[in-house]
Amino acid sequence: MKKLLPILLAACMLVAFASGCKSDPEPTTPAPAPGNASSAPASSAPAPASSAPASPAPVVPEAPVEGANLAEHIDVIGDSGALSVLNPFVAAGTGQNASLSYLLVADRLLEQPSPGVFEPQLATRWETDDYLTFRFYLRDDVYFHNGDHMTADDVVWTVQFAQAEPGTPAFNQWTSVKTVEAIDAYTVEFVLNSPNIDFYGEVSQTAADIYSKRAHDENPDDPSWAWIGTGPFKVTGFSTSDYISFERFEEHWSGPAPTKSLTLWTIPELSTRAIMMQTGAAQLSFYMPPEDLDLLDDSPDFTVHTAQPSHPGVLGFNNMGDAIMMDPYFRLAVAHAIDVDDLGVVAYGRWHVAPWDGNGWGSSTEYRMDGVFPRREHDIELAKEYLAQSVYNGETLSIVATLDAYPKAAELMQYQLAEAGIIVEVDVREIFDFVSSMSYNPDSDKQMHCFSGPGDPSVNAAMRYNLYPGTFSNWLNLNNDWLTGRIEALWASVDHAEREAIAHEIQEWIYEDIPFIALFWQLQGIPAVNGIGGIRLGPLTFLYDMRGIYWDLNETPEHLRP
Repeated sequence: MKKLLPILLAACMLVAFASGCKSDPEPTTPAPAPGNASSAPASSAPAPASSAPASPAPVVPEAPVEGANLAEHIDVIGDSGALSVLNPFVAAGTGQNASLSYLLVADRLLEQPSPGVFEPQLATRWETDDYLTFRFYLRDDVYFHNGDHMTADDVVWTVQFAQAEPGTPAFNQWTSVKTVEAIDAYTVEFVLNSPNIDFYGEVSQTAADIYSKRAHDENPDDPSWAWIGTGPFKVTGFSTSDYISFERFEEHWSGPAPTKSLTLWTIPELSTRAIMMQTGAAQLSFYMPPEDLDLLDDSPDFTVHTAQPSHPGVLGFNNMGDAIMMDPYFRLAVAHAIDVDDLGVVAYGRWHVAPWDGNGWGSSTEYRMDGVFPRREHDIELAKEYLAQSVYNGETLSIVATLDAYPKAAELMQYQLAEAGIIVEVDVREIFDFVSSMSYNPDSDKQMHCFSGPGDPSVNAAMRYNLYPGTFSNWLNLNNDWLTGRIEALWASVDHAEREAIAHEIQEWIYEDIPFIALFWQLQGIPAVNGIGGIRLGPLTFLYDMRGIYWDLNETPEHLRP
């Protein structure tokens, strides 16, 4: 998609497999030196089969060139949904704007610039002998935005506080921890409930940021205590449904960021985004409709960077309680009635990748079996045959969808399904209403939905967040005893061959049972005015990192400069 600007030193394809540790008693992974970046064993991430299309390379812009004319301020367009609170210890503190902000304001023990490779952030060294007990050695030169010196006590407090706040983003990151202890001022030891090969990946997630105990204790009833992090930017203003403003933290342990200040805008009206870019009111946008991406991509003033998220867009079924949705013949009828080649074009134009096989596993999720499962081809007569064997009897069914592109896909499916004799209506909702209605609920009366599906690069995380009973983002309402048992066996195993075998069993089950149908992979198009660099993109949209963002005015047309 047009030339790609170079960006800062490493592309994020975050949360793949945890390694970077000492080997087990019966080694299944190499034993890297503590504290060094380390790669996952080769067996943890099989090379894609030739049947898989090449994904666009993550954007990796370099640091500013010598003599760059750097702008002091950058305006960024983020999520379209209102953010009511900026605090990862509150259930409402989630969404893309929240995640982008946490990455700016706070630091984690580790960061993961590429799958299975972990690099220092707050920790300088890390080690384990058994994947059950982990020890982290902290930097001694880290300060919070309030001037406090960060120590191991802040790490211990953050984890314990998060564990007491179920249903929040921070809670999800520390559920595997049984105990956490400060060995000394700069050493922290975690003991887990069971061996977890993915723990290093979990502590490199956005919601695993470390916060100040004193900032909380001084003002526990005001959620803005969580604005006091150790990150390269500090929050200077927050208006719900409008903006979040940031100022560079001059005392950051890695040195000052290239840009002095940022504003992250909430713009509900999608058409306004392109206008803001064209008039110079914003320099970067994290979501834009395909037609506006085409417009900016054709302009010499802008570059549209691309990243392919691991998660596919799916048609998901309610897998609990609704007899029609749980009928295997009905699901087969739907699978053969829809034409996925048309759906991606209608939803995203050229900014999509069509399914290359019948596997709904994330495109960069560990152990993906590429090219093994054939696509269920569009065949109306076969769909009618399966429908005749199902319990469906002409009822009007519902597909719930949100945002701009998914309703378009749902409306096309409405016509495709009607050809086979399946009557559906499309229920378009605002994103927060959609998420609320789709959360795991055994008594839910939902039927089908059209939105993103499971696809975290870490197989542990993909299973935990999307397919395990009781988790908030298990929108499929999956609660299958066999599947749950295999997921738990996967989590408990530290043997890579065994993990791969279990992951393959789960993929086979998903293909045969059809809890959801992969429709397309959306290419994330991120338009930026020429001269923007220093952002990190990867397969998880909520981990797009602006910590090193810069704007070289020498590369920008004069009419778009401040």
